[in-house]
Amino acid sequence: MDPDYKRPKITYALIIINIAIFLLVFSMPEEMMNAVFENFALSSSQMGEVWRWFTSLFLHASASHLFFNMIGLYFFGKVLENEVEKKWYLSIFFVGGLIGSFAFIITSGMPVVGASGCVFALMGAAMLLNPVKRVHFYIFPLPLAFVAIMFALTTTIVIYFQPEMGGVAHIAHFGGLAAGAIFAFFHEPKRAMKGLLVLIICGAVLLILGPVLALITGFGGLMLSVIDTVIGAVLYTIAKLLSFLWI
Repeated sequence: MDPDYKRPKITYALIIINIAIFLLVFSMPEEMMNAVFENFALSSSQMGEVWRWFTSLFLHASASHLFFNMIGLYFFGKVLENEVEKKWYLSIFFVGGLIGSFAFIITSGMPVVGASGCVFALMGAAMLLNPVKRVHFYIFPLPLAFVAIMFALTTTIVIYFQPEMGGVAHIAHFGGLAAGAIFAFFHEPKRAMKGLLVLIICGAVLLILGPVLALITGFGGLMLSVIDTVIGAVLYTIAKLLSFLWI
């Protein structure tokens, strides 16, 4: 193990908080759950209610929405937490999330929930500051740059084929990604530039290996969909068991 490795406590805490809130909200009677989304989601007509800027980041529309955000938070969050100070990590998480949410609202006019912008902001910073960090994705150890590209592709594919995720804030991904990348260039410009070059090379390699990439991404997407279905069933079951809290 890397002697400089720090246990990513903030990342783990954020994952636990998101899961706990999801279970609590989905254990509620339908009317109460709808009231939570009405009062804590963010929309263009409620921008003045500042608390919604932050509460909306911890609400998720479905188990699938939660699952893919937490997968991304786990992979990219724990890498970035070892690269920057805690204050910067949390700044990237929240600022990236807000930029992603605002981008979605401006372009669609629809209410927004979820940590998509937060996760992609962490990814944007991590893939530039440490693109060669080896992480296990689809079982295989791969450089983070490859994982970032494949995660983005896989998430897009899965979202496209899962109707229940149709309202997920896709543009928030790009807003968050841009925010994280901009932070990396301001924080450590030379390192971020080297990271960008590595990312471009990795992208070119994946493009050349198109058929292999398609096979791996397709297999990975299928595997994650199966895991997502199983975990989703477990989460909904736990939420149902917790419904006694509201009797």
